[in-house]
This record gives sequence, structure tokens and C-alpha cells, in this order.
Amino acid sequence: MVTWLVAVCTYLSWFLLVIYGNSIPIWALFLLGGYVVCLHGSLQHEAVHNRPSKRKWINTLLVYPPLAMWYPYTIYRQDHTQHHECEILTDVDTDPESLYFAKEQWDKMNGVTKFIHRVNFLLAGRLIIGPFVSIYKLWKVAAQSVINGNYRDSATWIVHFGLCACIFVFVYQTGGLPPWKYALCFALPGISLTLLRSYTEHRWAASNSERSIIVEGSLLTQLLYLNNNFHYLHHEDPGIPWYELRSVYQSQRDAILERNGNFMYRGYNSILVRIFQDKLIDPVHPNQIPAKIV
Repeated sequence: MVTWLVAVCTYLSWFLLVIYGNSIPIWALFLLGGYVVCLHGSLQHEAVHNRPSKRKWINTLLVYPPLAMWYPYTIYRQDHTQHHECEILTDVDTDPESLYFAKEQWDKMNGVTKFIHRVNFLLAGRLIIGPFVSIYKLWKVAAQSVINGNYRDSATWIVHFGLCACIFVFVYQTGGLPPWKYALCFALPGISLTLLRSYTEHRWAASNSERSIIVEGSLLTQLLYLNNNFHYLHHEDPGIPWYELRSVYQSQRDAILERNGNFMYRGYNSILVRIFQDKLIDPVHPNQIPAKIV
């Protein structure tokens, strides 16, 4: 029931922000719109794991609207399911959510592309240009599939772009928000907040159990990410409902942190300070070549 309540509140909040968007200072709309869109993405994550309903089609209908204009839900569900089935998290060949590159792939890139990916590996870069890089990479793969004669996901993408157009028309007709303002104040900050969660979510480590993080976070970020910040625990048992993850973690905190090699941050403020500490590196997977500071 609590997930249904969150879903209703998310869509209601989105609708009210759309209606009154032109009356809200743009900086506040940026924060609130981004929060709501990111929360909707967290609901999509729950739907992948068969919540709130046991019926897949109900979950799909509940979260299908592409409020972030980024990922068709069914393709996200496919990729995220593969991510959970991956035996070597962060592996560039088998983990679709890996942020690393294979050395051979990296060596083939031109200088401009390498620089963009180096910047995207910085926290500041991930938050600012990360949404554009993520959208480009995803859409490039989709376009390449069509070029290669693979039309399996074509209908999904046609529906996706059609729904994006419908959202642009809806927000303009309902609240007078032009497409650029929706993209700036809803979609892009929503993706940025999602990328903040995923920025340090997985790391390379010799043990698979030490590759997923725990971020204890505040109540605000726990709600935003629907407790997916307790990410190691979620990977250990994806069947735990999001609203139980916090209590399970608190009751077993020491044992959980021992199992994941104490890969933990107290909160996202501890991660955000890395904006001032990050250095440019080549994002080649560490098991192929050591990261090189430039």
C-alpha cells in the first residue's frame, strides 16, 4: 500500500508543478521538478522488482510514462534485470550498468570523446554533462541496432518518443511550460539526481560482495531513492521491499558492512565533497589497466 501512496503523491506532485510551474522561481522548479522525476525513476526501479503489484502489466502501466524523457521503461527493465543477473558487477561485457570501458574500446576513441568521458567520470561532470552523455549513449545504441537491421525494440522507441511528445504538449497546454523549460527543470535534474546515486554505487573489487555500496543517507534521500541507497543489501536480496530495507539494514548493520568490505558513506553530502577532490582519469576498467591520473 505504501508504494501505491508514493506513486499517487509522485504523479500528483508532478501535475501540480506542471500547472504552477510558471509561478515558481526557476531555481525552485529545478529542484522540485528534478526531485519528483528522480522519485518516479525510483518507482520504475521498484516496478522492475515486481512492486507494488505481483502483476507485471500493472506495474508497467503504473510507471511507463517517460517523465525523464530518457529510458523506455521496458528497455530499462531488461537492462536492470541483466544487471542483477551479472556475476561480475562492473564488468564491461556483461554488466549493462557498468560505467567503465574496455581498454580496446577506449584505445579506439578520438581525443575529444576521451576527454568527454574523462569529465563524465568526475562527480561534477556526471551531474552537469552526465544526463547528455547518458542519453547519447543509450540512443546511439538504439540507432545502431536499427542500422544493423535489428528492429526488435523499434516499436518500443516509437512509443517512447510519441509519449515524450505527448508530455511536451500536455505540459504546454496545461501549465504553459515550453519544452525547453520542462527539459531544464524536470528531465535533466531528474537524471542528474539519478546519476548522483549511481555515481559511486558500484566499484571494482576482487570480491563481488564488496562491489556494491551502502549510503545511509537522510530521510530525504532515502525517500528520493526509495532506499536503493542501501544498495548492497538490495543486491544481496532484491526481494526485500524498499520500505523494509532501512530497518533490515539497521538491525544487521555491522554484519552487512563486514560483508561488503565497509564500502559505505554516511550520506550523499560525503559524496558531494568529491566535487573538490576528483581528478581526471581514464575510465578503463581497473582489472584491465590501472586508472591513469592526467
